[in-house]
Amino acid sequence: SLSAGSEVSQESLLLHGPFARKPKRIRTAFSPSQLLRLERAFEKNHYVVGAERKQLASSLSLSETQVT
Repeated sequence: SLSAGSEVSQESLLLHGPFARKPKRIRTAFSPSQLLRLERAFEKNHYVVGAERKQLASSLSLSETQVT
């Protein structure tokens, strides 16, 4: 017979099992002017990195991660 302690609930499997979802990253809502600047930067160079990304982020009041 199974003891109560060895029983794994379905809920526990969903939270900690192999199919547990990663917490979703909060999506940034960009303003129309931020979007325009980001799109222009992307048109010029598909990878905005380094100093350019830092400068673009600060000029848009965003973090570098949000500009990535």
